[in-house]
Amino acid sequence: MYSVSSPMVTLKMGNSEKRVVHMPEDETPGMRCPACEKAILNVRSMMYSIPFFNELVMFVLECPECGFYHSDIFSSEQRRPTRFTIRVDDPLLLRTRVVRSSSATYHLPEFGIDVEPGPQAESFISNIEGILLRVKAVVEIATRSADTEQERKNGERVLRDLERAINGDYVFTLIMEDPAGVSGILPDNMSLVKIEELSPEEASQLKGAPMFVDTLREEYRER
Repeated sequence: MYSVSSPMVTLKMGNSEKRVVHMPEDETPGMRCPACEKAILNVRSMMYSIPFFNELVMFVLECPECGFYHSDIFSSEQRRPTRFTIRVDDPLLLRTRVVRSSSATYHLPEFGIDVEPGPQAESFISNIEGILLRVKAVVEIATRSADTEQERKNGERVLRDLERAINGDYVFTLIMEDPAGVSGILPDNMSLVKIEELSPEEASQLKGAPMFVDTLREEYRER
């Protein structure tokens, strides 16, 4: 079900609401492309009303010159560095919503996997199963290009465990850490997730978002 009221489209998605905001040209931040440094990025924004976070904004950046593309999620309000931890011991928890910004690091300790943000870090709103599928795709590539037989065997073992987890037959832990406090794990029953504020020391050890993303966040908050 959706309703249209230009210049904003509102989509109802379960307990959340997404508003696609078409920004007028004079309100679009004039940010130069970080890849080619030639053109001004085209910017589109989508606002999500999500329990716990209140409202999150997703920005999509596209360069008309070189095709550079980046999306990111952040809050219109200042948030504290946070860690979310959930033990996935029920197949139904695979449907748990996950918000990941480009400044977030997530860990799957049972698989020995840590995913840190980099220059092309993905931001997304998905679920735990979606994270497993993303990780599985990367591990498949790494396994095919393994330099040694032992690395290949280790990759195959991780892939077997990931497949079991996707099928709901493997208990594992997901940890999400974000120095910007924008990412999180959001089950219907929030008592299933442990939420901790990161100390300044812990937050400083995490990799953050690319510099141009930090600039965009500041420009948005100042508008």
